[in-house]
Amino acid sequence: MKRIIFVLIAAAGLFWGNPVFIPPAAAEPLVKLPETPIRSCRRGRAKLYDECSNQKRLFAAALDRANTEGKTLLVSYGAEWCIWCHVFDAYINGEKSRFSYKFASPDAPDMFRRATLYEREKSDVSTKAAALQKFAADNFVLVHIDAQYAPRGEAVLKRTGALAHYNGGLPYIFTVDKSGRYAAHLFYNRVETRRDSTDWYRGYNRQKLIAELKRMKAAAQQ
Repeated sequence: MKRIIFVLIAAAGLFWGNPVFIPPAAAEPLVKLPETPIRSCRRGRAKLYDECSNQKRLFAAALDRANTEGKTLLVSYGAEWCIWCHVFDAYINGEKSRFSYKFASPDAPDMFRRATLYEREKSDVSTKAAALQKFAADNFVLVHIDAQYAPRGEAVLKRTGALAHYNGGLPYIFTVDKSGRYAAHLFYNRVETRRDSTDWYRGYNRQKLIAELKRMKAAAQQ
């Protein structure tokens, strides 16, 4: 009802020659599981991963959600300390230009430090960032599967058949078909951008990332 009234008011404004601003519709958010932070798990520090619950059950719930919504399930097998896990999540959720991360190293996964990274593109990336976010939200449900602390994380790789394609790095990002079987994984060397100087940076070429995600979705639909 409120929407109808708003449209009528806008139309009246146009009729009487008074300009009326109609805000664009907000982008639909990407559906992600688990919902974090989980206060009861390891002091609620994790932003992406459920570090306590059974990961096979989490995967099953995410697969049901994806099938119900007619979308492809995208799996990010990783850990809270993994900076690239946070980078991937930030990019497909439409973040841009300035990124703040809390991360650690695999040898000391609880010794976190913070970093603020700047994209420093020569032109505005807002359109590309919005396009990536929209494509991800329209086509995928994302589930973060913990590889560090939670039980049954590796069991998800075995259950899906993704373990046979895993090289040991994190994040391991892959799609599954409707039955939960491995379809395709992300080739990082095709999409990553990085600076390793004192002005270091970790990110993605958004257009190439969309192309990779399209390939992974197509494989899941075969």
